[in-house]
Amino acid sequence: MAHNLEIKDGNASFVKVGEKAWHGLGTYVEKAMTSEEAIKLGNLDYRVSKKKIQVAGGKAIPGYFANVRNDNGDALGIVTNDYQIIQNTEAFSFFDSIVDKGEAIFHTAGVLGKGEKIFVTAKLPEDILVHGEKVENWLLLTSGHDGKSSIQVGFSSIAVVCENTLQAALRGLQNRVSITHLANAKQKLIEAARIMGIASKYVTELNPIFNKMASVKITDLQLRSYIEQVMKPAKETINKETLQKEFSKEFSNKVDSIVEFAHDHSTQNIDGRKNTVWGAYNAISGYYGYLKNYKTQEEKMKDLYFKSGAKKIESAFALACELI
Repeated sequence: MAHNLEIKDGNASFVKVGEKAWHGLGTYVEKAMTSEEAIKLGNLDYRVSKKKIQVAGGKAIPGYFANVRNDNGDALGIVTNDYQIIQNTEAFSFFDSIVDKGEAIFHTAGVLGKGEKIFVTAKLPEDILVHGEKVENWLLLTSGHDGKSSIQVGFSSIAVVCENTLQAALRGLQNRVSITHLANAKQKLIEAARIMGIASKYVTELNPIFNKMASVKITDLQLRSYIEQVMKPAKETINKETLQKEFSKEFSNKVDSIVEFAHDHSTQNIDGRKNTVWGAYNAISGYYGYLKNYKTQEEKMKDLYFKSGAKKIESAFALACELI
């Protein structure tokens, strides 16, 4: 089964608001759910315990445990002493610091495999319109009990804008958090909620900024200068005597590729982006989202959200604000 949804009592452990998903399985409701409704309808209302592992003869294996579902006894993964279980209900509770407890914001929830992993998406109250282009704000949370999966929390967007475009604009706020199941996992989950809660409050503030960017036109020369300023590494210098930029060939090629992206990529050929500051800003995030080569998706996400990519996109936002 490609969907990998848990099948319980003949039905998939999955709930969704609105039209059916491609697999057609699970439960469908007409309007957004509260956390209690999503947990129940998606069959996420099971608990997990750590049980000692025994070899033949009843002797326990020191330092190792099995994560076991309390409702049916299924083993979900092997863990060590340091592993801390985050119950499904505890994972959901992190949303309470972002919106009022009991508010109906959840749109999908489900269980994968035998319960090794769960996921939930919540629709945040505010959307952004950038030159008529709707950027919907969602939160995605995944958690696992297989001993391998961390808790992942992050803003997401279903618009073509792509998630890093919106999130990286939040001036350095940690918009995606990965939490391992160690002793301080619950504390980190609380901190993640605080961070994401702060970030969500910036949404309404960003709306007029993004729209202003979309209304300010720039020339090709200004576009190239903007990209050079954002992407210029420390080793690149400007000769003060001749005011002639002395860029390496590698750097010049990188700038060329971003300029080309700004002019020709399908995501740029829409109203509000063509020859505007908003389009220039999106070209920087587009470089990290589409052009830059990464060995793995994990490396890409780390760069986009925590490392040089995040810093460059943050710089691009700051410089774009100066231009408007």
